[in-house]
Amino acid sequence: MALSGKELDRARAVAESLLEALGIEAYLFEVEPEAGADWVVRVECAVTEGWQTHRLTVPGERLLAGLDDADVREALGNEWREVLAECRRKG
Repeated sequence: MALSGKELDRARAVAESLLEALGIEAYLFEVEPEAGADWVVRVECAVTEGWQTHRLTVPGERLLAGLDDADVREALGNEWREVLAECRRKG
């Protein structure tokens, strides 16, 4: 399946909104489609000792659904919260 710029923009918007909702103090991220149906969200975040990199693999359809589906967004947020637990939080 060919990837459209609109799909990539949507995937980035979902990832950014999830990371903002987690209240991470400082982060950088990128979203890339992988071979097959999965996408990879790479997150670099501030931790006590400096920076840490995390690789989150998400089915593409699920990531894109997170823009419009609150249940999917909540489930992804809960999963990412666990993986990104060491990232420093705001406040």
